[in-house]
Amino acid sequence: MKYRTKEAIVGYLFSLPVILTVLVFTIYPIIAAFYYSLTDYQPLEARKFTYIFNPYDALEIHTGVLREEAKDYSVDELLSYFDPVSFIEIDVGVKLSDEEKELIKKNLDSLNLLADYREGRLPKEIKISDFMKRYMRNDSNRFTRYRPKFVGIQNFKDMFKDMYFYTSFWNAFLYSIIVVPIQTLLAIILAVAANSKIRGVNFFKSVFFLPAITSSAALSMIFWLIYSKPGILNKILLSLFGGFGFEPIDYLNEPNIALFAIMAMNIWSTAGYFMVTFLAGLQDIPSSIYEAAKIDGANGWQTFWKITVPLLRPQIVFVSIMGTIGCMQVFDQIYFLIRNLRNITISFYIYKNAFEYGKMGYASALAVVLFAVILTLSLIQRKIIKEEY
Repeated sequence: MKYRTKEAIVGYLFSLPVILTVLVFTIYPIIAAFYYSLTDYQPLEARKFTYIFNPYDALEIHTGVLREEAKDYSVDELLSYFDPVSFIEIDVGVKLSDEEKELIKKNLDSLNLLADYREGRLPKEIKISDFMKRYMRNDSNRFTRYRPKFVGIQNFKDMFKDMYFYTSFWNAFLYSIIVVPIQTLLAIILAVAANSKIRGVNFFKSVFFLPAITSSAALSMIFWLIYSKPGILNKILLSLFGGFGFEPIDYLNEPNIALFAIMAMNIWSTAGYFMVTFLAGLQDIPSSIYEAAKIDGANGWQTFWKITVPLLRPQIVFVSIMGTIGCMQVFDQIYFLIRNLRNITISFYIYKNAFEYGKMGYASALAVVLFAVILTLSLIQRKIIKEEY
């Protein structure tokens, strides 16, 4: 028993770096997202009490009395020029809630602050949180770190009134139901081709897999050049169909086309990646099965649909689930190439709310809904597509 305990302890010690990594970078962010989805968390305000300021400069601007002249005034005279709320909010630069304004009105020790200013006892620089600890008679802990307001399920209520939520969610769902089946089928076909005993097969494997190891940003820029109005795609189509009245199309700025253009790019760039999964599955299928099918008179088409595809069912489940997760979370291509809100996906809308609109709480609520939808779709796929044939 002691040996087993010692063995378990050693095992956990060796696993500790991985456990800590998962806790810090996976478990904690998930828990934080659920918590922030119930608050009005605003990232631009999260550090508002950590900034350093010069109290002399702030008081000079607020009272209109220079530091060198402060001794010529009594504290009561300085107090007549002083408003605690506007001083903190405007001159110190801290955005205050209504509750915080009331606390400052009630508890800021203005007399002590102005006396220190008059006598030159203030530090030249001080952190806002330390300043509030020093001059708040009570409730100074309310100003030491940012605490988002708890709003309950209000973010979720707002979400279902948000037109862009429905638009972005539908775009992500449409993206998934079109891209996943096509990229899965194409990956199987590429895997069958790569598994063939033909000359140069290793070269074709490399070519098929090349988009998977290329930077997404680089691919996006290449396809931006292809899809732009003076791009190569329009030049090819113009040379082929110019005589029939074809006009160049701005694929990425045309709302009815842009999302489908990104889908084509994604299918091309991911099929080679999933090809490797199917290639591994194909190499596990005994060649005797194909030989028996050939003896029974099965042609290539029948062999593919009756033998290859059914025996690749475990890989199909994996690829379809991973593909759905990737498509529902698609962000980088949308970020680089889409310029209109009609074609954004839910992940991009989460980004805009969190980092452009400063609404991290609302963005977290969107992320929670996306998590629930992806989990549900994954469970449905596991239920519909059985791994066993």
